[in-house]
Amino acid sequence: MTVALTRWMQYAFALCTHYSGLDLLYRRLSGAGLVLLMLHRVRDEHDPYPLSTSKDSLRQLIGWLRQGHALVSLDEGLRRLANHDNAQLNYALTFDDGYRDNLRLLDEDLRGAPAVLYIVTDHIGGEPIWVYRLTHAVEARSRDHLDLSELGLGHFDLSDAIDRERLYALLPPRLKQFTPARLEQCLATVIAQIQPRPMPHDSGEMLEWEDVRRLKARGILIGGHTCNHVLLSRVDDATAHTEIADSHARIASELGAPPLHFAYPNGAPGDFGERDVRLAQEAGFRTAATTVEGVNRRGVDPYRLLRYNVHEDRYRTPSGRLSKSLFFSETSGLLGWLRTQWRA
Repeated sequence: MTVALTRWMQYAFALCTHYSGLDLLYRRLSGAGLVLLMLHRVRDEHDPYPLSTSKDSLRQLIGWLRQGHALVSLDEGLRRLANHDNAQLNYALTFDDGYRDNLRLLDEDLRGAPAVLYIVTDHIGGEPIWVYRLTHAVEARSRDHLDLSELGLGHFDLSDAIDRERLYALLPPRLKQFTPARLEQCLATVIAQIQPRPMPHDSGEMLEWEDVRRLKARGILIGGHTCNHVLLSRVDDATAHTEIADSHARIASELGAPPLHFAYPNGAPGDFGERDVRLAQEAGFRTAATTVEGVNRRGVDPYRLLRYNVHEDRYRTPSGRLSKSLFFSETSGLLGWLRTQWRA
């Protein structure tokens, strides 16, 4: 089955369940729930990774949630979930990493939208996360040929747009499997081969601490996302402890209050374990979010919160229009339930 046909079938299913009332019936029968939406960047530029959402799309999603009085803060959503008299389904926004474009949450048309911002503390005021360092290097390359045979990925002609997209699809998942030291070594090898020219937007892409304080002052909750965005399952006990505990301590020091919320980098089941759950608890975090998709129900482990990845193309129809029926059916309706069952 082609990707295009699959998208049309999913969209048709979402339309049928949304407008027939089946999704609404499913939500009512399922009872109280909390849907955490995971975003990263708020920008209009093309992103080779599924990490960016345009401001217009975000404003439209927030508008849909406000129409149904479903948008709440993470803290309020968890309080409602614990209330046995409550049967409502709520949504909360979360943002990972700490990109400067998250300051758009302070714009007049988005102001007041509750959110949690999970920041990578050692990148605040510094270089972007390594996937964007890779993208910038490719954009500023002075050489087009890239040989990744040692990684089993073959050769790439970076003058070809298709080959660039292939690189972004294949290389990051491979690098994520390495230790931080090995990842940096491989990234340095790529940069040495393509010899990028300096780019002005390499700096200033991440928030500064003053920006973080501004966001906090406007009601955005600030959480931890480790110091260096390491995959915790790839590091030893001492490194994992430092990454989690020091991120908590740095945020508390910079903002004058301890952070309550944490998100595991990458966040898939193989990216963290019981040790990391324990370390998050010991550091003082009260919750921790994964990237495992699903609706959080009453009794959910607060250190294994589920989230839905949100990016610019995910909830668009095959013709390119943002779809309310697709968004709600995927995140809290029957289409989302079917996806969960298929992955189980």
